[in-house]
Amino acid sequence: MDVGSHHPGGLLSLLRQGLTIGVQFGTQSLEALLWVAQSIEEGIYADGSLRRTPDGIAFELDNPILRVGAFSDLSLRVNGTQVPGDRVRLRSGEGTEWRLGSSIRRDAPWELRPGDRSEFEVQGSFGHDTDPITVRIELRTPAIPPVVWFEFTEKPVQEGAAR
Repeated sequence: MDVGSHHPGGLLSLLRQGLTIGVQFGTQSLEALLWVAQSIEEGIYADGSLRRTPDGIAFELDNPILRVGAFSDLSLRVNGTQVPGDRVRLRSGEGTEWRLGSSIRRDAPWELRPGDRSEFEVQGSFGHDTDPITVRIELRTPAIPPVVWFEFTEKPVQEGAAR
């Protein structure tokens, strides 16, 4: 999960802070922080869940205990192209109601609870066969940071194929 921006100033600040931690507390502290970040990232995307469907793609996310809340906006990009919210369906776990990404608003937030697995179906034509696909999800929340984003790249499997 990536939080923040890729502006040079932000990256330089992050690098400076990392070096400060390394100098003050040793490289083992930096290794521990990197391990935590990698564990969180690996714990969000359900590895191997990206698959092609007759209408587009589908995938799943796990919701680790570290990130819960009510999100007031969802933005999804596939291979850098914004997907309209009415072409994104999602639900928080099997058996719950599907809803459109465009229906997520401040007065109708998407609520996540610890351990909820989120399922996404995205309509559209994205790449060819098993070409890698990059998906970026941005969630807006009234909390800080105001935008939380997550990005993954994977080769999709055909729906119904063994994972």
